[in-house]
Amino acid sequence: MLSVLCLCLLGLVYQTQAKAVFAHFMVANSANFTRKHWEADIGAAKAAHIDAFALNTGYGGANTTKLLNDAFSVAGSLDFKLFLSLDYSAGGWPEDQVVAYLKNYTTHPAYFKDTPTNEPLVSTFEGYQSMGDWNNIKRKVNVSLIPDWSTKSPQELANNGVVDGLMSWDAWPWGNQPMNTTSDEDYLTALKPHNKPYIMPVSPWFYTDMVRYDKNWVWQGDDLWYERWQQVVQLQPEFVEIITWNDFGESHYIGPIHENELGIFEYGGSPFNYAEGFPHDGWRMFLPYVVEEYKSAGSGVVDDEGVVVWYRLTPGSACPAGQTTGNAESQGQDTMAPGKVLTDRVFFSALLDSQAEVRVSIGGGANDTVQWSDSPKGGGKGLYHGNVEMDNRTGEVVVTVSRSGKFVAQVLGEKITKDCPHKLTNWNAWVGSATTNGSNASTSRASLDESGAAMGSRVLTVLMQMMVVVWVGWFAV
Repeated sequence: MLSVLCLCLLGLVYQTQAKAVFAHFMVANSANFTRKHWEADIGAAKAAHIDAFALNTGYGGANTTKLLNDAFSVAGSLDFKLFLSLDYSAGGWPEDQVVAYLKNYTTHPAYFKDTPTNEPLVSTFEGYQSMGDWNNIKRKVNVSLIPDWSTKSPQELANNGVVDGLMSWDAWPWGNQPMNTTSDEDYLTALKPHNKPYIMPVSPWFYTDMVRYDKNWVWQGDDLWYERWQQVVQLQPEFVEIITWNDFGESHYIGPIHENELGIFEYGGSPFNYAEGFPHDGWRMFLPYVVEEYKSAGSGVVDDEGVVVWYRLTPGSACPAGQTTGNAESQGQDTMAPGKVLTDRVFFSALLDSQAEVRVSIGGGANDTVQWSDSPKGGGKGLYHGNVEMDNRTGEVVVTVSRSGKFVAQVLGEKITKDCPHKLTNWNAWVGSATTNGSNASTSRASLDESGAAMGSRVLTVLMQMMVVVWVGWFAV
């Protein structure tokens, strides 16, 4: 009996220590990076309580080795972690080159290692066709393989002895439906009997128009950034991966925009640069809180109250859609008008110590009080969320949060307009944020070392509590 209980305790330790949050980082978009760029992005990721970058790396890039060397060097100096996510979507990876890259980087102190095996984590973007390579690869270099092979079912993949876990790329809902967790639960159910971890995908948005890649569609964003993190806290997967840090061509970036990163729009044959002037930094503001909520199963701390606001700058019917569709035929989906997928609304989430009032003004009109659509139980501390219809209004957007007549935070947003500067609708989101202290960027409650110490404290506390139960139970038998 005691040995069984001890095994349960060890399982608890594994589940607690394994939790980590990654951000998918497109190395190809950092072709012009210097060490200062890496320092800035890694610093911003640490402030958001992101544990590691999953470095999306395609084969054959002209300066890939230099970029990776700089990234690992800077990450090591800043106590941040990285791991390779090998992109097989554009021609694949030769087996011998996979071995060479893994041998070169997995021994670096900044390389992320899975627990409890303490083996370096490697992921993929697709590449199921090269599955047969991995038995040989793993004989030559010790790694924990957690691929995204979404073209196959999780049930089929979980029974495959070569994988040590699975990642899904299913981060967006179908059409105008709200995001659900059906796919996530399928992965968790398939992996649980094998005690293998799941990397759950989280993304705030999706819009792409790249002629070179035959991509031109939107998937529903709207409330997604708020809803998906609630699902993460509910499901408690071993790992979470944010899609993405810097994929500007698909509009789901949460990292800062560097001027020399936007060459993808010219290379991809886009009709215009739909990321320029559309910052998404505000989506990082509450990550320290939601990440801690996820890791501690509901014990996040509100250090600074604030509000994040996002919306499109053009109503859906104001400008031509440019053959953009809602859903993607290439993904086997029925398509619809993009205006039926993305709604003309202003969305906002507020991190608060307690219930507060939110007012929204568009174009200098009435400063309307808006009801929260979602709020923490009992009106206590946590994330509050809501939205308001644009209702054919244009002009500056002002979102103000107050409590008992006292100011909490306010975002003065970009103007909504019916002008068509590129003669097309830009389906990307503009994101703004503000905190009580006036900051418009996320602040870190603790460094990763401090977060680790806090996690260790939680583990020790739970273990001590359970050991008391075991001790009492043992003598009661």
